[in-house]
Formats: sequence, structure tokens, C-alpha cells
Amino acid sequence: MAYPKQLKNWDTINVSLEEASRLATNRLPINENVYVTDKGFISIGNQLAQRGITVEYIDFTISRSFSASFRCSTQPLVREDLS
Repeated sequence: MAYPKQLKNWDTINVSLEEASRLATNRLPINENVYVTDKGFISIGNQLAQRGITVEYIDFTISRSFSASFRCSTQPLVREDLS
């Protein structure tokens, strides 16, 4: 696979078009070593775990059925008043 020059040496995880259409890459990083993802994406979680990342799973099946996932469920709690 050809990557842009800036990404050539990055460690990548392959995601199928079907997984991508189900929001498989939409996850919640807690920190650089812990990620939360949907339990429907075990194959991607396993790839992260092989790289030393702890993966926690939550069932987001219903949210995904509305084309939503972690970002929609973890909106910022504090918002600045820009007016």
C-alpha cells in the first residue's frame, strides 16, 4: 500500500471498508496506553493489544445503528462562552 511520505514509517492497522463503514476506527483514547472501543471491533482491539495498548470494550451497537459512536457520547463537559 502506498502511503504519503509523512506516514511512510508509521505503524498502521489495516481496517476493511466494511469495518470502517461500521465506525470501527471511532474509539476513545483515555491516554496513550488505554483505548475504549466497541465490543464489535475485537479484531482491531486485538491489533492494538499486540502493540501493548490496553483495550476496554463497551457495547455501542445501538449508537452505531444511528451512525454515532464515542465522539457523540463523549461531548466536552465544559464549553467556553465565545460571545
